[in-house]
Amino acid sequence: MQNHSEKKSRGALWVVGAAIMLIVVMLASLAMYRLGRYHADAAHVFGKADTADRVDLEAWIGKIDTVSQTASVEVRVFPQGALADEQGYFKSDAVLYTSALKADPITLKAGQPISVSELRLALGGTLTDYPFDRYDVPLHFDLLSGGKPVPLATTVASGDSFFKVSVAAATDPVAAVDVTIRAKRSTPTLVFAVFIMILMLGLAVAAATAAFYVLRWRRGLLWPACSMMAALLFALVPLRNAVPGSPPIGSVIDFLSFFIAEGIISAALISSVVIGYRVEIAKERAEHIKKQATKNQLGPLDQGGNQHPAPIPVGATAPIPPRLGAPIPTGPGAPTPMGPGPNYPQPPASANPHGPVQRW
Repeated sequence: MQNHSEKKSRGALWVVGAAIMLIVVMLASLAMYRLGRYHADAAHVFGKADTADRVDLEAWIGKIDTVSQTASVEVRVFPQGALADEQGYFKSDAVLYTSALKADPITLKAGQPISVSELRLALGGTLTDYPFDRYDVPLHFDLLSGGKPVPLATTVASGDSFFKVSVAAATDPVAAVDVTIRAKRSTPTLVFAVFIMILMLGLAVAAATAAFYVLRWRRGLLWPACSMMAALLFALVPLRNAVPGSPPIGSVIDFLSFFIAEGIISAALISSVVIGYRVEIAKERAEHIKKQATKNQLGPLDQGGNQHPAPIPVGATAPIPPRLGAPIPTGPGAPTPMGPGPNYPQPPASANPHGPVQRW
C-alpha cells in the first residue's frame, strides 16, 4: 500500500510539473508575440514637431516586398496652424516632393480635400542573406507653399508584421525631412526560420542514424528505413519553402541547413540501398550454397514423399560409428571397419593373425 501511494504521488508530481512547463512555454510565446506587436506598432517622429505653423505628414509602410526590392508607403498630409483654413485644408497651394521611384511632385490644392498618396520606395539590401537580411528605405519629403519651404513633422510607422522598423540615420534640415529607415525580420519570423533550419538538420541526423543502423549491422535492404529516408528527402523541399518571405535558392538558410540536410539524407539513402543490395545478394548466395549442400547429402524422394540418405557407391563402405556408450574394441583380434572413414585408420594386413577382416 505504501509503494502504491508513493507511485500515485510521483505521478501527480509529474503531471503538475508538465502543466507548469506548459504554462511557462505559453507565457514565453505570448511574450514573443507582445514583443513583435510592440515593434509593429512603434512610430518614429522626425522634423519640426514643436513648430506651431507646420504640416504633419504620416508615412505608413504597408508592405515591404523584398523580391521587387520596393516598399509600399501611404502618405497623409495635415496642415496645422496658419497653414490650414477653417476646414483643415491648405490655405494656399502646396507641392510635396518625395523620394519615390516615380518622383512626380504631389500637388495639394487650396481649400480641397487632401487624398492619401501611395508611393513606392526603393529598398537597399540583399535578399539572399535571409533570414538575417536587412534593408534600408530612404525617406525624403520636402513641402513648398508659395515657393517657400514649409516645416514638416513626419511620423513613420509600419504595418508589415514580417519586419520591424528602426531608424538607421536621420538629418535635421531647416524644413525638409531626410531619414533612412532600416527594416529587419521580425522576431517571430526570425525564430520560425531558425527553427526550420534546426529541424532540417535534425531530420538529417535521423536519416544518418537509420543508415548507420542498417549498414553497421548489415541488415540488407531494410525497406522501412529506406522509405523513411526517401520521404524525408522529398519533404525537405516544401518544408524549406514554408519559411515566410520566399527566399531564393542560394540564401543563407540553404547553405546553413537545407543543402547540408539534403546531402546527408541523399548519401544515407543511396548507401543504404547500394550496400544493402550487396548484402542481400551475399545472403542469398550463402543460402543457395547451404541448400545445395543439404540436397547433395540427401537422396531422392520415394513414392511416399519421404527423403532418405543418399546410397553409398559400390565398392565403398561408410564408417560405422560405435554404439552409444560402448567401448571401441582394440587389440590384435578386434574387428575394424573397412572404408575411407577419417576416424578409423586401416591397420596393415599382417597385424591380424586370424585372416582377412570380415565386413560387418
